[in-house]
Amino acid sequence: MKWSFKFPPFMQQKWFAVLAIILMLLLGRFAVDGQWNIPRIGFSALLYLFFAMFLNRWAAVWATLSLEALLYNISYVKNKATGEPLLGRDLLEVGQGMALTSYIDWDIIGYGVGTVAAIALGLWFRPKFKARRIAPGLMLCAIVGVQFDSTGLYAAQSQAVLSKTLSTNYVFYNFRENVKQNGILGHLILSAESMHLPKSGQHDFYTRQLPAPAGNTDPDIVVVMCESCYTSSDEKMPTPMNRLSQAGFVASRIISPVYGGGTADAEFEALTGLSSLALPGIDFQNFSDRYDQRSATLVSELKNHGYLTTGMHNYYGSFYKRAEVYPKFGFDHTRFVDKMKWNRKAGWPKDSAMYDVALEQYRSAPPQQKQLMFLVTVSTHGPFIANQDAGLSQYRARLDLAVSDLLAFNSALQQQAKARGRELIVVVFGDHKPALNKEFVKSGILPPTMFEVDHKGALAFKNQLSPQDHRIRGDVPLYIASSRGNQADTLASELADKPLFCLPASLSRQTSSVSPFFNAVAERCQRNEGFYTQGLWWRNIFPEGLYAERLFGNS
Repeated sequence: MKWSFKFPPFMQQKWFAVLAIILMLLLGRFAVDGQWNIPRIGFSALLYLFFAMFLNRWAAVWATLSLEALLYNISYVKNKATGEPLLGRDLLEVGQGMALTSYIDWDIIGYGVGTVAAIALGLWFRPKFKARRIAPGLMLCAIVGVQFDSTGLYAAQSQAVLSKTLSTNYVFYNFRENVKQNGILGHLILSAESMHLPKSGQHDFYTRQLPAPAGNTDPDIVVVMCESCYTSSDEKMPTPMNRLSQAGFVASRIISPVYGGGTADAEFEALTGLSSLALPGIDFQNFSDRYDQRSATLVSELKNHGYLTTGMHNYYGSFYKRAEVYPKFGFDHTRFVDKMKWNRKAGWPKDSAMYDVALEQYRSAPPQQKQLMFLVTVSTHGPFIANQDAGLSQYRARLDLAVSDLLAFNSALQQQAKARGRELIVVVFGDHKPALNKEFVKSGILPPTMFEVDHKGALAFKNQLSPQDHRIRGDVPLYIASSRGNQADTLASELADKPLFCLPASLSRQTSSVSPFFNAVAERCQRNEGFYTQGLWWRNIFPEGLYAERLFGNS
C-alpha cells in the first residue's frame, strides 16, 4: 500500500508547481558548479523533462540535480587524476574507470545515493501516465542518440541546432574548456561524437622523407612504457629513475601527450607514430572495435619484416581494451595480468611478474629470431597517499621498487641476448608525469601560472595553456641502452625534447625495414618544427586521411 499525503491547496495549483520546479532547478543548477548560462540551464531542463516522463515531478527535480552533481564530481576526480574531464564515451566504458576507484570521495558516494533514492521514490510516487510528457522527455534521448551516428552527419547537424537553440560552443580540441563553456551535461553530450572515424582523403604526407639508413642490422627491440615514471633532468626532483643512468642507460627527454593519466594515448603514439591529439578521447577505447585488423603500426611493420612481436601489461587486458587492440596493431603474442602472479592484497601488481613472463617469452623464441617487445608497467599507478607531503614520499618508495625490478629484468635480458647472439636495444620512458601537482609547483618544475585553485582547494590546470606550458607539462624521461657502439647516444640525441610519436620512427630506422611512413615521420621530427605550437598544430603535421588509411583501412 502506498502512503497517502496531500499538499496544501495552493501547492496543488499548476502555476505553483511550474514556478517551484523552475526555481529549484535554477538554484540547484547553480549549486552544482556555481555557474548559470543558457547551455547549463537548457540541458538541466532537458534532463528534468526526461525524468518527468516516469517520475514524480519533485523526485524528477531531485534526480536531475543529483545526477548532474554526480557526473560533475566524477569528472572532477578524473580531471584531477589525469588532467582531462569525463567524456561522453566514458559513460559507455564504466569498467575502464575501475582504476580511479581509489580516488572516489564522499561527494560522489552521496550524490550517487541521492540519485538512486530520487529515482526509487519517484517511481514509488509515480504519477498517472500522460502522453503529453513523452515528446518533451524524448528530446534528450533524440539529441543523445544522434551523437552515435557512425557517419557523423547527424551529430554535426544536431550540434548546429544546439548551437542556435542553447548557445552551445563545442570546443572539441580542449575538453576542459568545453566543460567550462557548456556545463558537464552539455559537454558529455557534445563529446559523445568523439567516436566518429577520421575521413579518408588525398594528402602529400609522403613527399618529404629521410632516406632509408644503409647497413642496418635487425636488433631485438624491447620497449618499457613505465607507468607515471618521472625524474627531473636536474636537481629539482631527482627520483630512483636516475639509477638507470648508473646502470648504463643513456638519459634523454621526450614529450608525452598526457599528464597524470591517459596512458593509452601515450601508448598510441609510441606504437603508431601518429599524434593522439587528432582523435578526441582515449584512442584505444574509442576505436577498439573499429581499427582495421591489419592496422599499420611499428608493430605490424616489423612483424611483416620477420619480427616476433609481443605486447604485455601487468593489468587486465580489458583495461583500455588492450586485449582487443593489440592483435589489430600487429602483436603476435599478448599477455596480461590473468597470466601472471598477483597478490591482490598487496595492491597494484608488481612489475616483476610481467618481466618474468617477458623473459620466458624472449628465451623461448627460436634461435636468431628477431623480436619486438612492448611492455607496459602498472605498479607505480596512483594515487599516492600524502604523508607530510603531497604523496611524493610514497611515490619515490614505489618507484624505487619498480626501478629495481626493471634493472633486474634488463640485466637478465642482456645476458639472454648475448647468449642468443642478438643485438639488443632497450628503451624505457615514462608514459606521463604522476599527478603530483603541488610537488611539481613546489620544486619549480611546473610554474604556478599553469594552475588555478578549484572549488575544493586543489591545484588544477588552467583551461588555456601556452605551447611552452604543454611542452613542460608533457616532459618525461627517456632512457636508452644498446649493445651496439654509440647507438644509444645517437638515439637519445635524435629524440631529445621531441614528441613521443617520433620514437617509433627512430626505432623503425634502426632495422633494415624500409618504411616510407616512418621515414616521413622522421623527416618531420628531424626538422622539429610546428610541434606543440598554438592552435590545432597536429593538423599541419598529420593529415586526417593518414589516420583513415593506416588505422581504419580507408584510403
